[in-house]
Amino acid sequence: MNEKLHDFDWENGDDAFPDHTRPLVEDGRTEARIVMVQWAAQALLVGEPMALSAEIFQSQTKRRKADKKVWALLAEELPPHEQRYASLVQAHFRENWPWERTDVVLRGLLMAAAAELTANPSLGTGAVVNEYMNIAKGFLSAEDVAFCRATLEKLVTAIRP
Repeated sequence: MNEKLHDFDWENGDDAFPDHTRPLVEDGRTEARIVMVQWAAQALLVGEPMALSAEIFQSQTKRRKADKKVWALLAEELPPHEQRYASLVQAHFRENWPWERTDVVLRGLLMAAAAELTANPSLGTGAVVNEYMNIAKGFLSAEDVAFCRATLEKLVTAIRP
């Protein structure tokens, strides 16, 4: 995920994307969160409910060796309540910043984080924010990462006052 493009041996078949049977990261909990962010982002991108692609992402989670507990927690919370989480996240955007203008990965990440903050009260807020910030740093621009941190801190206050 953090390798540079010039480190690949394109002539011998190297690819910028990991083999689909290998995990993206070593930690299965982080892997489950990444797959959930991907699922939410894809649904936002194509404009369809997350439930329509549930089978695809359940099989991807198994293939990616994602932590089953974290995956189940997120899969039970976010897809059936995605509109609620989208509204919750959007409520913490500036008034002049349209939802549709925001990167779909950033929106999906914030929705997944809000769902985990709600569904996993035993995990400290600092740990949740740290997990999703690490994911953000791997997929988003520095500007979007800063926006993500500010929005996550607002979500923490709203969800766990």
